[in-house]
Amino acid sequence: MKIQDLAGLSKPLTRLIEVIAQGVGAVSESYLIRRTAEARVHEIKVISKALANVGSEFGVPVVYDAGAVEVWQKPSDGTLILKSGTLEDRAGARQEFRSRKMQENVERITSIAAAEMSGATDVPNERPDEDWVTRFFGTAQEISTSEMQELWGRILAGEIKRPGSYSLRALDFLKNINKEEAGKFERLGQFALESAGVTLIAVNDKKWLEENRQIFQADHFQMGELGLMYQSDLALRVFIEEKENDVAMMGDGHVLRLRRGKVTSEIKLTIWKFTTIGRELLSLITKDFDEEYYEHVGRFFVSKGAEAEIGKVVERIDRTRFRYELIKKIEA
Repeated sequence: MKIQDLAGLSKPLTRLIEVIAQGVGAVSESYLIRRTAEARVHEIKVISKALANVGSEFGVPVVYDAGAVEVWQKPSDGTLILKSGTLEDRAGARQEFRSRKMQENVERITSIAAAEMSGATDVPNERPDEDWVTRFFGTAQEISTSEMQELWGRILAGEIKRPGSYSLRALDFLKNINKEEAGKFERLGQFALESAGVTLIAVNDKKWLEENRQIFQADHFQMGELGLMYQSDLALRVFIEEKENDVAMMGDGHVLRLRRGKVTSEIKLTIWKFTTIGRELLSLITKDFDEEYYEHVGRFFVSKGAEAEIGKVVERIDRTRFRYELIKKIEA
């Protein structure tokens, strides 16, 4: 696909193609289109025929099942060389397999990014940094699990939509995180709130989090060791100044709004705080609204004399101003 052939594509997809071309040098449809059922049918027919020929010629049992090939031996590198050859031949076969695998990884990740951007209508004039693009594709070719490919596809789409969203440090971190660690971070990220520039999880009642949401101190410790959260419990101080009468704690599309009410001195909320990298990666998480969690945090402030209510954000005017629809007022 040539850049001059992009007429008719949306601006976001055009930008994606330009970034892919910058990162890998060439672009084909496979970078943008995820495998369809029709393609899988064709794949099965072709592979089944090829495996039948191999089994007949070499007398080994070969089975193809939903993308997996079962043979009498499974070398750790995923190749099966049935004929002996020279050292150069074997090295060449291994290198060819590795190159194919790396290409497949990149194509899967870019197709996920294309799907993420399919609904977008515009992108900023600013483009992702060249060093960032080089680092991204250098790492993406090594990402082979479907769960992590989904993550990297969303990162590419997010960086194109808003260049500078993910630092080089974040890419280096993600290169070394495993599926279990990513899953735990995603689970904790469901409880992330933002207030006055601090991204946090409210842990004023750890027993409630353990019993009702299966969030444990050990989870926080692990995220701290990874560098995604600060390792110690910290405190969010609100209503410090007498003139501070209104505080907002924002989640994805929802707000816990606090008013001073009868509060006469500052309130300290125990929190787990996300680091800079942790904040960057939170944007990759799709969060479900947890009204009970919002209410539990709000009730802590109400017990101190404040007023609290939960709302659904309908418009973000700027970083600090927004409009919302009331969901409920929180009672003591």
